[in-house]
Amino acid sequence: MELEETVDRIAAPSRAPSTVLPIASLAPEGPGPFADLGLVGRSPALCALGARLAAHAKSSATVLIRGETGSGKELVARALHRLSPRSTRAFLPHNFASIPDTLVESELFGHAKGAFTGAHADRPGLFELADGGTLFLDEIGDASASVQSRLLRAIQEREVRRLGDGRARRVDVRIVAATHRDLAAEARAGRFRADLYYRLHILALDVPALRERREDIAVLAAHVLERVARREGLTIRGLRGGALERLRAYDWPGNVRELEAVLLRAAHLAGPGGLLEPESLGHDLDGASPLFVRERHATLRGRTLAYEAQLIRTALDAHLGNRSRAAHALGLTRQGLWKKMRRLGVVNAETAAGAEPPTAD
Repeated sequence: MELEETVDRIAAPSRAPSTVLPIASLAPEGPGPFADLGLVGRSPALCALGARLAAHAKSSATVLIRGETGSGKELVARALHRLSPRSTRAFLPHNFASIPDTLVESELFGHAKGAFTGAHADRPGLFELADGGTLFLDEIGDASASVQSRLLRAIQEREVRRLGDGRARRVDVRIVAATHRDLAAEARAGRFRADLYYRLHILALDVPALRERREDIAVLAAHVLERVARREGLTIRGLRGGALERLRAYDWPGNVRELEAVLLRAAHLAGPGGLLEPESLGHDLDGASPLFVRERHATLRGRTLAYEAQLIRTALDAHLGNRSRAAHALGLTRQGLWKKMRRLGVVNAETAAGAEPPTAD
């Protein structure tokens, strides 16, 4: 806010320096044992995932990756492919939530020329294009019933038929599927084919939510900020005291994806010194986290009010007690400054007497 920026500018000379956490200090032991796969952190939950991932990569069996939105399921799928004997062949992703049902079958299985309006040539689908490699089926829980049926056949028979073409084509594809849904419950409720679920759930990987590995937040922050600085050409020295505390206290319903968005925004709002202030992280981190509100609201409110009172005193001192000039410097009216002084207990002779501020100094 304009008032807060003005107040910060006025108070800067008199404010005691706060703790600064350099980027390097956030990850003193490095990004973690599986960072080369994109799994940044050292928490037990992440290390257990990395170990299982490495073991599953050696197999060609179907893998079901489970985890909340934004937790990094596609990243895990790509790591599986990179570690597998298929790493020299294609890795092709398909997201069921982003493509209309009318296009899904053509996208996955291909089509023959003339199969439908606009099919001007033969076109292979992702199953054929991924032959010898990995096909990643993201948000598999959103697949329609007809697509589920065709997927089941393709996985069982290891062959596909293009739309409008009766010829079967053999394919050698490893299927890695991902979902944020409870597919076992969906299958029991009849909303997902049970036989397809059993085919997909040969091996499983569970990606932990960010709130389940809070100890990785500092390391992730360092990793993200270093990447943002390189990509955006920004100078980022570190975090001002309190910023890391806010990051750790928040529940992160959007997981790593949300953390990246918050840090990108904060990096662009960093001052000339390249420091991320607690305020630049945004107010969403307060309101959306019961943990943060419960543990920090009272303390932060007390600090904010005390800070505001000190800034008013600083402005008055800087202008030798002239309230008109102090109010102008703070972006306030004289009446507004007067009300704040009384509310915050910034006492002078007139506030103690309860008088209204005079029209001129």
